Amino acid sequence: ATVLRPAPAPARHRRRGFDRASARAKATAPGGPLDGENISEFKTPFFNDRGPSTPMPTSDPVRLFCLDRDGVINKDVSVPGVVDVDDFELLPEAARAIRSLNDAGVSVCVVTNQTAVGKGLLPESTLNEVIHPAMRRMLHDEAGASIGSILYAIKPRDVPCDRRKPAPGMLLEAMNEHGCMDVYYGCIMVGDTVTDMQAAARAGARRALVCTGHGEAMGAALAERNVELPCRISMRCDDPTMSFPDECFPMDVYASLGHCVDCVLAESSYQWSARAVYDSMTQ
Repeated sequence: ATVLRPAPAPARHRRRGFDRASARAKATAPGGPLDGENISEFKTPFFNDRGPSTPMPTSDPVRLFCLDRDGVINKDVSVPGVVDVDDFELLPEAARAIRSLNDAGVSVCVVTNQTAVGKGLLPESTLNEVIHPAMRRMLHDEAGASIGSILYAIKPRDVPCDRRKPAPGMLLEAMNEHGCMDVYYGCIMVGDTVTDMQAAARAGARRALVCTGHGEAMGAALAERNVELPCRISMRCDDPTMSFPDECFPMDVYASLGHCVDCVLAESSYQWSARAVYDSMTQ
């Protein structure tokens, strides 16, 4: 009689003929691409103590960071948002994070909904000539940080608009400006709301949710389940808040903008090092 046995589980990250131990030894040997590096220090959603936990989304480093403003760069003051420059206050480590991106040669832009303008609660001239210049000045004074374009949508929610998040218009403009349209996951959107993640998904950008601003609810829910950050939520059934639609996944969750930048830059460094290892082994 034929005995039926279950098929072996697929080795998701294993290549035929690939010896991880010898590759690691070769990489960290004197003169190797990871000489002096401690691989176990790379703890991102794609590389932790157990090795690669999910397939890396891209073989190239991120070229563009698109940042939501309220709740990511500055403190969220709730509806109707910052309408007075005196209410604009940077979040801790935000300026330092943007400076790190500047130093790494990664482009940075701001993508924000400012519907208070469309509702008549904030003159557009005040937004352009007072609030945003003040933001640039604060970032520069605190850490010497600078940002590129500031894209904003002003129409209220009851008026159709292909730029206001969750529509992808502003992200697509930014990606086109920085030459990321044809780069798989070359852009990452950092936000604190559902609409940020929806816009990123519709633009084909990586999704990074931070647990500041409106993202505090996600941080609290993950903490209750003893989930350490960063983490990746791959599908809606894994979302402890059950507040994000299916299109938002996979979604990476970080403690803050500073945490996100540190992890992604470390991930990019690992990706380049891994490519060097592969090239050295195939020569």
